[in-house]
Amino acid sequence: MNKTYIMLKDIPVLEIEDYRCKILNYGLLPISLRYPDVNYDDVMHGWTENRTMNVGRTNAKKLLAGFRLSQSNPYMIARLFHFASLSDCYWMKEADEKISWKDVSLFTNSLEKAVSASALLGISTSFSTITEKLHTPELTVQGMSAKAWIREDDGLYLYKIGKKELAASKILAALDIPHVIYEKADEKKLTELADPARINKIQESNEEIVKCRIISSEGTSILPWEDFQMYCAYHDMDEFSYVKEHDGEAYYSMQVADYILGNEDRHGANFGFFMDNETGTLLHLYPLMDHDHAFSNEKDIPSQCSEENETLKEAAIKALAHVKIDFSGLLKMDKPEELTDEQWTGVVDRTGELFREQILEKCHNINHTFCFDDNCIVGTLSNGVTCIIQPQERRIDLQKDGWSDDTAMAAVLLDHEAYQEYQSINMALTDGQDSLCISRSDRVKER
Repeated sequence: MNKTYIMLKDIPVLEIEDYRCKILNYGLLPISLRYPDVNYDDVMHGWTENRTMNVGRTNAKKLLAGFRLSQSNPYMIARLFHFASLSDCYWMKEADEKISWKDVSLFTNSLEKAVSASALLGISTSFSTITEKLHTPELTVQGMSAKAWIREDDGLYLYKIGKKELAASKILAALDIPHVIYEKADEKKLTELADPARINKIQESNEEIVKCRIISSEGTSILPWEDFQMYCAYHDMDEFSYVKEHDGEAYYSMQVADYILGNEDRHGANFGFFMDNETGTLLHLYPLMDHDHAFSNEKDIPSQCSEENETLKEAAIKALAHVKIDFSGLLKMDKPEELTDEQWTGVVDRTGELFREQILEKCHNINHTFCFDDNCIVGTLSNGVTCIIQPQERRIDLQKDGWSDDTAMAAVLLDHEAYQEYQSINMALTDGQDSLCISRSDRVKER
């Protein structure tokens, strides 16, 4: 076997020869390989496979056909392009190859538009004659949806088919939760890839081509959670204790966001950490992204990123004790045009559930009853504060200071049309008792 190197830009970090691995720079190794007895199988059947396009991805078979490669061996095509990716600055080279990072970097070299068009829109093209000079991230990009990287005047953008990203971006903005911002794709750039008829066909199918700016760079990589989990397993670390200590706010905000969004697909490959490429150290969680499978109204969706075996709802309720989320902006916003009425009702209902939990958590010492109808709320707190809330005017009159933030949020909640169906809500929290009764025509809920 020829001598092969895993490189971080121009720094060799691992040498592979005769099926044996030699660590050259431990601190800069890919984190999933960062352990003393790293072996050949872990590299070739772990690290490289995770950098190879899934053959089940939309339009993947057309890409492979364009390169005249077998569907059963996408590894070979990724090898052609040195396993270079736009997620990080790692790549592979043979010892006798006279190339450097500037020759393979996808961050700086021009990308092949024909490959991008095939990846995003399924256009059949032959690439066999241009492989020697081609740069493309499409063979190492992860995920299952149709997508492609496009270079615009102000940098790199990921184009993908998926209007749900637009709605998710608006909702997360209203919650002030860090996220990757999506917008509709640039029409001019799209026409450079395909004829308008093909683009119109996608739009006529009730979908949108959207885009987001790249979040990685030659200075900072994105590190999937599943790779970090492997590192933790090797080093007897608890990954959840680590993330809560180093970026608990982002971690708990993610739990809240996923429940509100009805996100069924927050797995270990679509959230994780930023990594400093100069030092190999982890930074903080990167912004939330990948919401292709959001807006499910299924009940009891299991959480994929919680340390406990629990639902999205259970994880979100627990998270409220650790993070401050202002729900008022979301409860006041109009339905995003990308969502159906049913999807939006689900978002509003889930937000209302968390809002009520938040109020209860903060108002645990109420010993008098709050009663309200469609017009006002009148309540007396244990500290003697009398609250009169008129939600139409968003006005709060208090005899003395205290609980103003909580009652203001209650006014916002009451004013939202989704909650006008409630005839009355009585909150009774007495000393030594922890209960909530919601009177409605079809249910009584006790907590």
